Amino acid sequence: MKHNVVAGIRTKNEDWIIQKTLGCLQRFCSKIVIYDDQSDDGTEEICRSFDSVEWHQSDVRKQTLWNQGRQSADLFGFIEHHNPDYILLLDADEIPTPSILDFFDHVDQNVNLWKVRMVNLFDDDKHYRTDKYVSETGANINWDPFSANAWCKYPLLKYTPNLDYTYEPTRIGLGSVGPYHPSPNNVPTPHDMTDDFYIMHYGKISPSFTSGEKQKFYAECDAASGKGSYEERLRHHMCCSGLGGEEKTLVKCKEEWFWDD
Repeated sequence: MKHNVVAGIRTKNEDWIIQKTLGCLQRFCSKIVIYDDQSDDGTEEICRSFDSVEWHQSDVRKQTLWNQGRQSADLFGFIEHHNPDYILLLDADEIPTPSILDFFDHVDQNVNLWKVRMVNLFDDDKHYRTDKYVSETGANINWDPFSANAWCKYPLLKYTPNLDYTYEPTRIGLGSVGPYHPSPNNVPTPHDMTDDFYIMHYGKISPSFTSGEKQKFYAECDAASGKGSYEERLRHHMCCSGLGGEEKTLVKCKEEWFWDD
């Protein structure tokens, strides 16, 4: 790689996917920094088996809640020690498409922050979902990653040494993690969006999501941040999860979106 790319991942019981994620990232990242939230499965053992991984673990877990801002700031601080040119911030169940290699070969170095489309795998690891509907709780749901207002994140930033990057440390819960999630809130302009690569999101086929445990976690986060009662938020997330029996439209993924084993 012509650029020093360092990835950062927060983990909590990700042994179902982390081997695949790390295997892809190690092909173009000089270092993968893990910040673990007290996993009690095989996550640590898998991560430590990769030479390119640097392992960190939080000392105290606050019940079942991510403190998004504080943990993100801690992770970012660990990454900065490696003097990266670019920082790629992902969840353990998010894997960039292989075209990210070509992207970095021709990246516009004037851009400081990149917005990227999220492709939600659904039912299995070969299909993504494209239907749109209004949930029982009135939420507009759009599964089509290539439509207007599709789900995107800001996972990639050009690192500027000596800039005091900041997260809002008291923010807890979904929907309250800053406008450029998962990147810091003060990345200088210019910002841009790329379609040169996508992020394949495996989270909607994870055991915790399909079993409903993830939705309970989301509801706990929302209730703790004052967005409503646990019962109300659980109903909302169950309705929005895409598991409510609504008619689905699934499209087969392109082979070039996946890395060769």
